[in-house]
Amino acid sequence: MNILITNFHLKDGGGHRTYIKYIFNFFNKNGHNIYIASPNSSHLNCQIRERNSDAIFDVEFPTKLKEIGNLIKNIFKLRKIIKLQDIELVHVNGSPDHKVIAIVKWLFRFKYKIIRTKHDSFPIKNSFFNKKMYRKYTDHFILVSKYQKDQLIDNDYLNQKTSVIKNGVDIGHFRPRKPNTKLRLDLNIRERDLVMISSAGTAEHKGWHFLALALEKLDQKLRNKIKVILLGNMPNPSLIKKYSLENFIFTGFIDDVRDIVAIADIGFVLSYKVETISYACREMMAMGKPVMVSNYAGLPENIDDGEDGWIVNTSEKGSIIKVLQDINSSSLKVASIKARKKALEEFNIDQNNQILLSLYEGTLKN
Repeated sequence: MNILITNFHLKDGGGHRTYIKYIFNFFNKNGHNIYIASPNSSHLNCQIRERNSDAIFDVEFPTKLKEIGNLIKNIFKLRKIIKLQDIELVHVNGSPDHKVIAIVKWLFRFKYKIIRTKHDSFPIKNSFFNKKMYRKYTDHFILVSKYQKDQLIDNDYLNQKTSVIKNGVDIGHFRPRKPNTKLRLDLNIRERDLVMISSAGTAEHKGWHFLALALEKLDQKLRNKIKVILLGNMPNPSLIKKYSLENFIFTGFIDDVRDIVAIADIGFVLSYKVETISYACREMMAMGKPVMVSNYAGLPENIDDGEDGWIVNTSEKGSIIKVLQDINSSSLKVASIKARKKALEEFNIDQNNQILLSLYEGTLKN
């Protein structure tokens, strides 16, 4: 099987990067010829190149009219890659790469199959262009949450070739570990503090500022014992100025989050748009951290409310306040065990990859 996976992100790519790395590592380890086409400025490109330089190709996926020169250059790059590597299947992960791969297939009359994974929560517009793309240039459509599938309920031409494969994580890599005492001290976190953490990023749509608003309304005693660690690049300064953030610790980007997640008691992902299922949520749960999520899109699909985490109303500080007021140490211990148990039973990346392998094989046979 000769597979090409595409990534259009010029820099980090967030969950796209994690998703593609998991697929690449599995298929590469199991003897399949798998390659990645990604901009040379992307984090994914850099990480794959360090270990598998022969498997990564520098490709961009421009789709704007003003980028026509760059588009033509990359179309011919892809033509060369697909011919030399005898690509049978291309797995695309967004609209820009999907469009370019479709153009290449049409222009050069290639026979490769196209699988598309949708990573966002936006509905698919019922336009002429989308009907063409998904009917003729999508052999199979992968969604990562039931929420996305429910949005397709009236979409006959997509429903018949759609699968829901929720994101898995490496439960051996992300597992409970002993908290690092020195790290706690370095961050000025006391033993009695309740530590909350999010590894989901600092973009505004991640909703972390709703936690800041909730903390402002807590009584002084409870507020003083809560520390909030936010992983990722520093947020927009204008956003920081809006909120009282004395409880917050901004770490900057951290590639390996496990040590810092280990010192936390609770994870949180409070997104109010874009999010689908959240790798960050599943990674934190795999490390034995119960997670507070908003009831946006596919996030509640991770949690049994009150068991291995909490589901709060999207963008609503009152819902967050109630959870924080009700939490106690004994319930946290039980929730931690249940979070890890959920990850072992439902989030195992090996199970996901086996499903994906069967899907690839079935798509190539059709």
